[in-house]
Amino acid sequence: MGYLSPIVAPFLLALLASLALTPICRRLAIALGVLDRPGERKIHGESIPMLGGLAIAAAFGLSLLIVGPWDRVLTRILLAGGLIVLLGIHEDRNPTGGLRWWIRLILEACLALGVIEGGIRIGFLTSPWLALPVAILWIVGITNAFNLLDNMNGLSAGVAAIAALTFAVLAARYVDVSPEQLPAASAAAALGGACLGFLPSNFRSRIFMGDGGSLFLGFTLSCLAVLGSWVGPTLHATVIIPLLVLAYPIFDTTLVVFLRIREGRSPVAAGRDHSSHRLVRLGLGRVETVLLIYLFCLSHALTALLVSSVTFRLSLLALAGSASVLFIFGMVLRKAPAWRTGTPEEGSDRG
Repeated sequence: MGYLSPIVAPFLLALLASLALTPICRRLAIALGVLDRPGERKIHGESIPMLGGLAIAAAFGLSLLIVGPWDRVLTRILLAGGLIVLLGIHEDRNPTGGLRWWIRLILEACLALGVIEGGIRIGFLTSPWLALPVAILWIVGITNAFNLLDNMNGLSAGVAAIAALTFAVLAARYVDVSPEQLPAASAAAALGGACLGFLPSNFRSRIFMGDGGSLFLGFTLSCLAVLGSWVGPTLHATVIIPLLVLAYPIFDTTLVVFLRIREGRSPVAAGRDHSSHRLVRLGLGRVETVLLIYLFCLSHALTALLVSSVTFRLSLLALAGSASVLFIFGMVLRKAPAWRTGTPEEGSDRG
């Protein structure tokens, strides 16, 4: 396990920084009035500060600045991540008068172009005419998947922590073979530590990450998924590992969009029809729901670790098995009632 030593320092530093910065950002949010106020779709009866995402991003950046390694690509990711935090904070401060959804997508695509120009590449696509749109679609899609996943305390941050630490372990495992993966390993470990440092306050509803946090997590993880080649030039691992590690956010977004379109509703409208809400309506408590989703993410993370060491055929079997489980899970969840006035237990909160 000595290969994990390069990721210990960035992880611990980001964890401690996040634990220290989260209360500071809470007080800052109260002073600036960046609050999630009670409403029809909220389960909390008082205003909750919403600058948790700033604490996560600051802890992440501080860890990388101190520990390194630092290169041009990580610089672009951090700068673009900082801008997307500001975009999210703007939306948090203007919950009813924010930017139109398509303007947000355009801005996110521009930030994606910035990191792609800085060196982020989908290596298995040799044609730039194909690689560029696929990379933009991936980054923007995962960014918004985490934004949609941010609907219960601890959910988005916990899922991001599991994904980030999985990427960190996988990248560190092959640093000796592919030294270029060291920045990806360090950055992923720092992101995981920052998320874990935020969770204690978030679970107690002391602070929410807001759009600034969920957009930052999705954007950064999508970039790290492309930045790490995981096992050098091995094609199947390069493609399958990110899909497995980020399977649950992809599943949740796909389920919501599919069911909304089938029911003739807007796929970009807010609603209480996510997988987490449906699990609550099937009888689980909110904490039980979050822990169950963590378990799904951990199982996919372990599958990704397995895929990194097996043949292409076994990797496809692992991917097919995971897809089958999620498909069956989705078939069960679609039976849960949705689009009705929520009770306090069924309502939506922010993570």
